Amino acid sequence: MDQAEEMMSLGHTDLAVNRYYYACFHIVQALFLKKEIIVRTHSGMISQFSQHFVKTGIVPMETGSFLARLFQLRQKADYNCAYDITNEDAKSFQEPARQFVERITKLVEE
Repeated sequence: MDQAEEMMSLGHTDLAVNRYYYACFHIVQALFLKKEIIVRTHSGMISQFSQHFVKTGIVPMETGSFLARLFQLRQKADYNCAYDITNEDAKSFQEPARQFVERITKLVEE
């Protein structure tokens, strides 16, 4: 999260979105390691997160949809040269990303 905040402060919104996504991605990977869930792709991670944690009610549906939306925005930020991530777009993911990491960290620590 620190890298994302630094990128935001420098006005690098594409990089900030990338770092928010990877903060969420890495904590989900930690959760998967704990639960012995194996995935090979980012979309597989989102699918398995939904199957094992959203559909079972362990995390709210909003949490799962947030991860999917952040993944889509990160895809645009990283691979679509014609799409500019606005400061407002990036800021709208700032606090939800922090909350996501905190929520999943608690699951990892249980």
